[in-house]
Amino acid sequence: MKRILILTAALFCLLGLAACQSSGKRVQATAEQFLNAFYAGEYGEAAVFCTPAYAARLSKVSAFQRAVPEEIAQKMKEAVNGTSFKIVSVEVDEEAGTAVVHYALTVPGVEGAVTKQLRLQLEGRTAAVDGIE
Repeated sequence: MKRILILTAALFCLLGLAACQSSGKRVQATAEQFLNAFYAGEYGEAAVFCTPAYAARLSKVSAFQRAVPEEIAQKMKEAVNGTSFKIVSVEVDEEAGTAVVHYALTVPGVEGAVTKQLRLQLEGRTAAVDGIE
């Protein structure tokens, strides 16, 4: 009987660990897709990976981007061209339904990487970006 209890406890621990790992992978995948679109200047595409509130903010940026003269829009695209990021860590808090992704941002012409973080909300099996700090 004691053996069965120990095996059952071990199984639950493994299932819990697997759930955390899949949450982390899901959060990282969402963050990568968002950051790729965001730093390419594709704010409408990036908004797909956001909470409704943050998507509304990005749609304002996208509207502004469409409203500026072509020459200025081209300079804006050139400014982000070559920008790259590397995810440093992913912290998931299942109880709070949140996650934070720390990443290093490298901008052409700027020496060294800048460390930033992305906040995400978790709901069920989805993760949505809720802000950049």
